[in-house]
Amino acid sequence: MIKIAIIEDDTFILEELVSIVNKSEHLECIMSASSAENFFKYYKKETLLDILLTDINLPGKSGIEAIMKVKGISPDTDAIVLSSFHDNDTVFKALRAGATGYILKDTPLEEIEQQLIDVKKGTPPLSPAIAKRIFKYFDASSSQVIQKQQLTTKEVQVLKLLVQGLSYKEIASQMEITINGARYHVKNIYKKLHINARPQLMKLYIDGQLDFF
Repeated sequence: MIKIAIIEDDTFILEELVSIVNKSEHLECIMSASSAENFFKYYKKETLLDILLTDINLPGKSGIEAIMKVKGISPDTDAIVLSSFHDNDTVFKALRAGATGYILKDTPLEEIEQQLIDVKKGTPPLSPAIAKRIFKYFDASSSQVIQKQQLTTKEVQVLKLLVQGLSYKEIASQMEITINGARYHVKNIYKKLHINARPQLMKLYIDGQLDFF
């Protein structure tokens, strides 16, 4: 089971999210809170948490602050934003803080459930409007080609499999490494390329900015 924690200050939305998660065959809600402060009263370093699903605009500490703190404690925990805000500043602040994905609140609950499941398959959840903003942003960014020398041989192998759309599990199988090993290489690739998610990687590839192929 994929262990989920949810931070959402709207009681109705929080109850709906907890319900859809706990009805899933693949997901389990182990914590829910109406604020980041309440969440961190119970979240500890030893908490086994796969995904943090959080709103951005919370009373007290923001969802972005919650993401940064959780990623600092547990880098392997995926942080997903669920928000009605989709301006560039908010989206990119969340991604820079370490968010794996960004889902808008008008997304149907069933789709949110599937997107949470897909996170652990290596597919970051991005609402279409968010993906469009990211692609538009990188359209305006530098077209400088990223050189092969920036990555190790294994990282280049992992990058090529990422571009092909393989999940972490599939990458691990092909390279005969653990899933955590695959995650480690992906994290290093993203850090070296100054990106946060696969859609950004695909945009670099489509624009011919990766000197690896």
